[in-house]
Amino acid sequence: MDFMIHLDGSRLYDLPAAQRDEVVKREHAHAHELIAAGVLKHIWRMPGQRGNVGIWSAADTDELEKVLSSLPIRPYADLTVTPLATHPITLEATENRD
Repeated sequence: MDFMIHLDGSRLYDLPAAQRDEVVKREHAHAHELIAAGVLKHIWRMPGQRGNVGIWSAADTDELEKVLSSLPIRPYADLTVTPLATHPITLEATENRD
């Protein structure tokens, strides 16, 4: 199941610089692990904001919650999670390729 997640990390900037830098370092390393595992499929920065939007994959919402809870930035981030469903046009395009 895929999810669109908007992450606003603005509260991270309330931390002292050294603590913020450590969280960012751990977050980047963890993100690379999630990409390698196929959980974090795409991620985009949002210009002018301290946030990003991404497409994440998990078996279900319980698994997604476990992944999101593992994020080093989680205590300082506001998340908006939107479940995604396949659009009929995608199904049609896939069928037409065969």
